[in-house]
Amino acid sequence: MEELEPEEQFLRYARNGDLPGVQRLLLSKIREEIQLNINCKGKSKSNLGWTPLHLACYFGHKDVVEELLKAGADVNLPNNIGDMPLHKAAFTGRKPIEARGSVP
Repeated sequence: MEELEPEEQFLRYARNGDLPGVQRLLLSKIREEIQLNINCKGKSKSNLGWTPLHLACYFGHKDVVEELLKAGADVNLPNNIGDMPLHKAAFTGRKPIEARGSVP
């Protein structure tokens, strides 16, 4: 299997709700073992312009959402069509995530 770049791994972990994977990459970033933009945007057709926070919100991975927020993910960063992560949570009816809201 082809090894993914850290940001592609990060997006995949967020999409799949892999909290340990997200935490490992964040720790590697803190230790300066890898370069990782916490607000990286997907480049593939399935996640074009979505950040890890968009993906975690859309798929309802509350624990991943909380970890990303603690690490400083930008809740007000739109995807390529202007949706904020909160829009993704609301669209899919993710009430606990939606209640966290956006930061002005």
